[in-house]
Amino acid sequence: MRELIWELAIKRHNEATVLSKPLLILRAILYPLDFFYWKMSDRRGYQWESDTWIIGGIKYTGATLRALSEAKGEVYKITAKNGCVNLERLDV
Repeated sequence: MRELIWELAIKRHNEATVLSKPLLILRAILYPLDFFYWKMSDRRGYQWESDTWIIGGIKYTGATLRALSEAKGEVYKITAKNGCVNLERLDV
């Protein structure tokens, strides 16, 4: 249920940009423990201000990782945009 609420909340938010205060507050309410750990991590891991992850020195958007985790054989175009790895689903 939390995932559905979060997906609906960020549906119109641009990827890899700083989350608005209402979205940050909602994220903290939905995921309080994760939010605490993310807040404490400023050089690696989750970057709560922009909903991005830094893995091996490379930034990935939260939407990219969510799409990968839910993939069921879809084809994606992978691009680097604004210093972040992004996925675009291709309908073939």
